[in-house]
Amino acid sequence: MQHKWIACFLSFLALSLSLISARAQSDSGPQSAQSPAMAYNEFETVYRTNLERRAQGLAPLRSNLQLTEAARWFSWDSVENRAADYCGHQDTLGRWPDVRTRDFGYLGNSGAENAFCGYVTPAQAVQGWMNSPGHRANILDPNSREIGLGYYRRASDGRGYVTQDFGADPAYPPLVIENEALYTTATQVALYLYDRQVSGGFGGFLPAQQMRRSNNRCFLGANWQPYQTESSWTLEGGSGWRTVYAQTRDALGRTATVQDSIYLGGLPPESALSDAVFSSQSSSVTLYQLDGGGLPQMQFSLGWVADDSNETFHQWWGASGSTISDPQALGGSVYRIPSGAGAFAWVWTTDFTANQPFVAYVRLRAPGSLPPGEIGRIWVQAGQDELPQRILYGSDLAGGGFVEFALPFTFRPTSQDPFLLFKFETSGSATLDIDAVTIFSSPVTVQSPYTWTVPGGNYRGQGVWVRYTNGSNTFSEYAEAYTWSSPLSLSSNHVRFIRANNLVPHPVHIAVQQPCGALGLLLQDNAAWLTASLDGDSLQLVADADGLTAGTYSATVTLTPQVSGVAAQTVAVELWVMDGDIQLLHLPTILR
Repeated sequence: MQHKWIACFLSFLALSLSLISARAQSDSGPQSAQSPAMAYNEFETVYRTNLERRAQGLAPLRSNLQLTEAARWFSWDSVENRAADYCGHQDTLGRWPDVRTRDFGYLGNSGAENAFCGYVTPAQAVQGWMNSPGHRANILDPNSREIGLGYYRRASDGRGYVTQDFGADPAYPPLVIENEALYTTATQVALYLYDRQVSGGFGGFLPAQQMRRSNNRCFLGANWQPYQTESSWTLEGGSGWRTVYAQTRDALGRTATVQDSIYLGGLPPESALSDAVFSSQSSSVTLYQLDGGGLPQMQFSLGWVADDSNETFHQWWGASGSTISDPQALGGSVYRIPSGAGAFAWVWTTDFTANQPFVAYVRLRAPGSLPPGEIGRIWVQAGQDELPQRILYGSDLAGGGFVEFALPFTFRPTSQDPFLLFKFETSGSATLDIDAVTIFSSPVTVQSPYTWTVPGGNYRGQGVWVRYTNGSNTFSEYAEAYTWSSPLSLSSNHVRFIRANNLVPHPVHIAVQQPCGALGLLLQDNAAWLTASLDGDSLQLVADADGLTAGTYSATVTLTPQVSGVAAQTVAVELWVMDGDIQLLHLPTILR
């Protein structure tokens, strides 16, 4: 990160401590929740910082939870664990900002930090930093993408500290609403959507080509459109926290989903302040609606791809190949090695998760007529291990379409062998089209929902691909997994009522789940004896058997969303009407 200045702006008793009434943090330490007064200051300081960046044509920063927690702790530590006034960047545990922010869970690039060695207002803090060359360089660093603010002021003597930490995570392209303002009174807001940082390796991303935005996390009704950094958006009406979701997609179909929140309706009350609105990271992600369609195992990928778009792809010898456009290929192109024995190419990285089992799926095509014998070989060199070659025969690629071959591997790098390489060799007279290598985790039994621990422990909204397999040579195409449950689901889709002389059916309540937001459900039933009604997230069913003769009656209740793309849910309802009484039978039980 450029201009990583570490500086401290001296500001103690000369500055007024009475401009903002503050409630001090609990003396129990940084584990205590931030006081509302200090939280308001933090929000305001982030916003003012972004205004300075925007005035210089720079992107606004997104508030981050891990950076905020590190900044809060350091401000507390600089007051409570120091006998005298302190002004610096090394905490009482001996850590500098880059170590401290990582200890608090931030896995991106960090280390630039501003501090005010005393309590000041947000306006004073930002103005003071902007008047200091080192602090100004930190605020205006174009490489930063996220920010954390930590205010602390001790009630007993007014002594305080303000910390500002900066970071940038290549895995995370922030969305920022209204320069990270705490609140707005208008539903029309300005959005700033970052692109993923383009990087190499098999986990790197290409520039975003498309985006879509939504007021619901499932992107119901949202259409893909060309990617743009800045745009206008309309929030849902009313008042309270409003969240906007954005998703970008690159040429290889890899997505990133991000969000930001703003309070609609004026300054939020203290009770509404929440750290939940900050960006954050997790070591795992929960996936829903997983169904192997008969295949018993599943495996996942964060869009790990190796193909000719990687800068490390190279043909070493043989008849010269070339890139051929093909809309059926991943990314829209293949690398074609013309006929002629002995051509050899590879693609490699040194930056991949080590010592965990994976499966590489090599996607190839051999157009034209094929000889019956061997036409090529593919294999993996995974650090110190060169795995067995997979021999390709004409019969494997007959038909001219793309075929995938599964190659299990575990990357075990050493200082002498730090490379993960996928190798391709022609050994016959056939033309070979190399499309891509997609990499997936080792298979696990299909279950839904499923919480996947992400290799590297840094999940930040990356799209997750899922592929189903029998654990051998049968596997499905991959698709993007859902990170939300079905937009509409019911706790039960079947209800039975029983009416007898001594038994009157009670109302039944079915839970209605709408995790993507309200769907504007329309309710319909088709029997006079049945009454259905919606009360919030509950569907109530009442059966009235008066006047009905003995027998079995059937009906259905249908909930139809007014949002396109979401299937209706139906409840099958039975009513058993009986003459006489129902006798309850109690059977003995034995515990063995």
